[in-house]
Amino acid sequence: MNTEQTVLEVSGVEITKTLLGDLQKLQQYTGEPIAAVYADNLLRTMRKLCDKLPFDPYTEVVMALHDALFFQNRWIDYNANQYKGVCELLTSLVNQKNINNSSVESAILTLENLGFDTLPFGVNIDDNLDTNEDEE
Repeated sequence: MNTEQTVLEVSGVEITKTLLGDLQKLQQYTGEPIAAVYADNLLRTMRKLCDKLPFDPYTEVVMALHDALFFQNRWIDYNANQYKGVCELLTSLVNQKNINNSSVESAILTLENLGFDTLPFGVNIDDNLDTNEDEE
């Protein structure tokens, strides 16, 4: 194990501890005004993880959650059980030796199954587009 890998693992673990702390506070204070403070901290920490480890598979999962929480302030709409599920998911994910594409897909599917919309910034495609416009 090289030094760079060790530093990345340590920072990923440290960031996860911060994420889990804010998620637990969100879980505890769901529906109360103070929850906004923890949601703000959580979203900032998620972006920090993205800045530090942009290509890490774990970051992909965290950013899927970020989008689900951030879009139209939907963090307000989720309940304590959903936040508890996220804590369990992130804990199990960060404890894996290697996170591969299959792990990422499974984790994002788990988020969806918990009720988080991980693709809120969807693109609408017009099904009525005529691709043969030039032909008459």
